[in-house]
Amino acid sequence: MEMNEKPAKRYRITPPRQQGGAVLMVALVFLVIITMLGLTAMRTNVIEERLAGNSRDWALAFQAAEAALRDAEKDIQSGTRFVGETGFVPACTNGLCTPQIDGTAIWQDLETAANSGWMTGASAGPSIAYGTYTNPTPATVANVARQPRYLIEVVTEKGSSLSQKGGYGNQGNQYVYRVTARGFGTSVDSSGNPIARVTVQSMYKP
Repeated sequence: MEMNEKPAKRYRITPPRQQGGAVLMVALVFLVIITMLGLTAMRTNVIEERLAGNSRDWALAFQAAEAALRDAEKDIQSGTRFVGETGFVPACTNGLCTPQIDGTAIWQDLETAANSGWMTGASAGPSIAYGTYTNPTPATVANVARQPRYLIEVVTEKGSSLSQKGGYGNQGNQYVYRVTARGFGTSVDSSGNPIARVTVQSMYKP
């Protein structure tokens, strides 16, 4: 008995479709976006580092200026360099100044004249370097490009020579000292001069 053979099934083979490149384009777009995000993050980090460095530099300059103020007050308290208004002159010899006749601040005049000691902390008068007359401990301010400097002005309060009721006799002159100090940070420019500068001022009456 012959068995009927079933015809073999035929499968139609279709050629592969041509790729349109959509996946590649999407991948390239994401790659560009990720690259831009990375560059933005790097720029942000650089800016933040610069801001942090500038803030730290300013803080160091401020602390140095404060140290110079305390040093000047110690100079006044010692009573060894001057008494009253003796030694104070318009030329600010050894950092001892009489107030300007025109009313301008001493430190502003030094800036106008581009005084190297006041502007960059160089060893040039009339300002006085930290520790010149006080022998502080430590001897220098650490972590700064140049040591802070200061000036002392005397402000005289004229007393009265008239006798007053109530048993008060003649009233002598009273003296108040105006201290102006400048501190420098740690960063320097291409010429080696400090970039950050801070000026502070106080009135001191012994």
